[in-house]
Amino acid sequence: MNMQIKPQETNAISTMHVEHVLLSTSDYDATMSWWTEMLGFNIKIEWTVPEFEGVRLAYLEKNGFMIEIVGQAESFQKRSIPNDLPEHLSDNGFSHLAFVVDNVDEVMSELAAKGVEPFFPATSFPDVGRRVAFIKDNQGNVIEFAHDLEE
Repeated sequence: MNMQIKPQETNAISTMHVEHVLLSTSDYDATMSWWTEMLGFNIKIEWTVPEFEGVRLAYLEKNGFMIEIVGQAESFQKRSIPNDLPEHLSDNGFSHLAFVVDNVDEVMSELAAKGVEPFFPATSFPDVGRRVAFIKDNQGNVIEFAHDLEE
């Protein structure tokens, strides 16, 4: 893999870093439970906005990264849930959330013990030096786990 490292920028954009991603759900309680019980996220804060009737919000945090959960039962547009990885990869826009872990196989084993099925089993890709596996959350959102292969 040929990756070029550019010199460190010194402008306003160079201060940018990832803070959170928003996950909309039609089942707030089940989604909160899934992310806290299956992946160990902690509830940082939950709130409502009076102007958004029926909407519940929360920040879930793990290792400095947050997921903003937004739940509203009505007026959610259902999106299609992919049946396999090629179909998932053909989606336009953001497709999945990826987490770096120490050992993909151990993570998948722990999740299997909790009843989480693999969406795509742990597989090594020597050309890119990674081992990856994919699951889906309770709403069908795809989640990747990856670790670098030993050289």
